[in-house]
Amino acid sequence: MNKEAVERNIWIAAPRGRVWQAVTDPEQIAQWFLPPVLGAQMKRNDSGRLFVCMGPMDVAVARFEVVDEPRQVTIRNLPDELIAVTYTLAEEQGGTRVTVTLSGFEALPEEARQERLGPSGTGWEKALANLKAYVDGTELPFPQGYVAALLGYRRETKQTFAVERSIWIKAPRERVWRAITDPEQIQQWFSPGSPWRLTTLQVGGQLSVYDPETDTDSHIEMIELVNPPHQFRTRSVPQPPETPQTTIWTLAEEKGGTRLTITNAGYELVAADVRHPTMEQNAFGFGMMLENLQAFVEGASVPYPYGF
Repeated sequence: MNKEAVERNIWIAAPRGRVWQAVTDPEQIAQWFLPPVLGAQMKRNDSGRLFVCMGPMDVAVARFEVVDEPRQVTIRNLPDELIAVTYTLAEEQGGTRVTVTLSGFEALPEEARQERLGPSGTGWEKALANLKAYVDGTELPFPQGYVAALLGYRRETKQTFAVERSIWIKAPRERVWRAITDPEQIQQWFSPGSPWRLTTLQVGGQLSVYDPETDTDSHIEMIELVNPPHQFRTRSVPQPPETPQTTIWTLAEEKGGTRLTITNAGYELVAADVRHPTMEQNAFGFGMMLENLQAFVEGASVPYPYGF
């Protein structure tokens, strides 16, 4: 196995056709892939995009890339389009051997690569156990869900926990830099209708949502690093009992445009009983945020105008 990939497998006492349905039918995927507490469903459109449906919101999380029924199917995560998940189904001893391979980690910086491989492997061990239980008709052993890890969005060391998402934008780094540091532009893709203000674009400066009626600030971010057009880092100033988080925006030239990566760290400070669901929720939220930012910079309508 490629050392830059994650590979896990499990044997299921069911025909290959039955397991194929469980890993390709959106309604069935939702039963073992998503945490039941979300109350979410999944659907697939005609172009092969896979959506998580939560209330009135449909969030694209992956697209089907290769389909070889009933042997192999590959999906690629969205909007990052970096990590691919391949299911390989083989007949074995009257049942089915399911092998899952996550690839694409070689496109990441070395440090990020190593910190994302571990949680992805652990996540898929649990997800495959859920898949087996679902097909067997028994209770899921891990109902919490591990979507962020399954799609390669979690970074972990022994001391730290972070969520990391990225997107490719058809624009130069300088253009993307302005979109993430100019408060008037942030308002247009992050929170239409809610103004932002900036004291100064320097270390020690403050970026926040501003309420002119009360002359107060909320969602305050203190600036810790300004390195245009490469990296921008802020630290939140939360109200107790919330804990501070660091957000790092990294801009890299890629294929005539910009790969923008958001690393949101500090979850080791969050209470253990809420850490996991918080990371799951934020992994989805940052993906939606990046889609809004991409649309704004490229001159399109933002897909999530009411927030994320």
